[in-house]
Amino acid sequence: MEQPKKIMYVHRSLATMGGVERVLIDKMNWLARNGCDVTLVTNSQGQHPMAFPLDERVRHLDTDTRFFLLYKHSPLVRLWKHWQLLKRYRQRLQEIVDDLQPDVIITTTYQISTCGVILDLKTAAKRIAESHCAKFATNIENKWHRIPVLRWLVAIQDRYYSRRVGKFDKLVVLTQGDAAEWRPYAPHIAVIPNPVTRRPETIPQRDGSGRRIICVGRLASQKGFDRLIDAFALIADQCPEWSIDIFGNGPDREMLLSRIVAKHLEGRIRINAATPRIFDEYQQSEFYVMSSRYEGLPLVLIEAMSCGLPCVSFRCRYGAEDLITEGETGLLVPDGDIQALADRILWMAEHTDERLRMGRNARQSSAQYTQDSIMPMWLKLFEEE
Repeated sequence: MEQPKKIMYVHRSLATMGGVERVLIDKMNWLARNGCDVTLVTNSQGQHPMAFPLDERVRHLDTDTRFFLLYKHSPLVRLWKHWQLLKRYRQRLQEIVDDLQPDVIITTTYQISTCGVILDLKTAAKRIAESHCAKFATNIENKWHRIPVLRWLVAIQDRYYSRRVGKFDKLVVLTQGDAAEWRPYAPHIAVIPNPVTRRPETIPQRDGSGRRIICVGRLASQKGFDRLIDAFALIADQCPEWSIDIFGNGPDREMLLSRIVAKHLEGRIRINAATPRIFDEYQQSEFYVMSSRYEGLPLVLIEAMSCGLPCVSFRCRYGAEDLITEGETGLLVPDGDIQALADRILWMAEHTDERLRMGRNARQSSAQYTQDSIMPMWLKLFEEE
């Protein structure tokens, strides 16, 4: 079968500076550079700029159906308006598909209630869904609802949407662990890890004299920076020269700042805004710590490793164990064990020679996640019957 040339990505918006946004833009740019006709369709981008540079060859269309605005309404009104907006969204997507005649349509499970709209479109295009986070975390905020009957209703809704995702021609997940969770719903699964685009060709030669730890991610519960602060507070007096720089934006910023003050760690843990120059920050650090409660396949770990940083991480679902080889490229910690995380951070800080060795190994290991290694897997997927 001849390689498809027209590829249409459908996502809510790419205005936020996050890992998923970076991965999607990087993949579209690579495909556009390699001869594909790529179109991005968003529903909530509006006039907001892209979080990362989008190749000028990638066409961008927005349906102006902003589902996130529904949350200002009461539940019943929201339900009615959601149905109306979904109908309009479906119509606008159909018009775009009729005009473009794509060979492949790709969406994500992030907006799981709307990604099923792709199945309703009248098209011969191959339909692919991407899962960028652990299956169990889909609608996780609703699953934690205190009212049992609402948790039950959300569980029913989740099974319905999961079965809808299972009807796509292919579901692409990042890890074997996530594939196992999806398999009861989706029989056609491919595991393709995220690529790292900006892997530097050369990195500075570290001598072990640096004293900075780096962490990157959205300032939200998922990333577990509260757990990181608690862990560092346990060993801060034992490594007085060391500090932590966190880079990210999000709703938990003030809570985290208050926690830093409560633990008397002002100046030892700094929270910085997200930056497009994050690779410069990696290269000015000694090692990376990931304290997440759950993940997909953490791009930040691959990026840090590509800059020669060993990583300390919880064994959360999923990704850390896929990327880190214990004692060779970093250290793995039982999920949620704050004391163990503190001990591993202190060990990494105190063992300079081992830290440098693991950093060199991490750099070598990251080579398997370059775009030229990963993106051909996507091209092969497009060609499958």
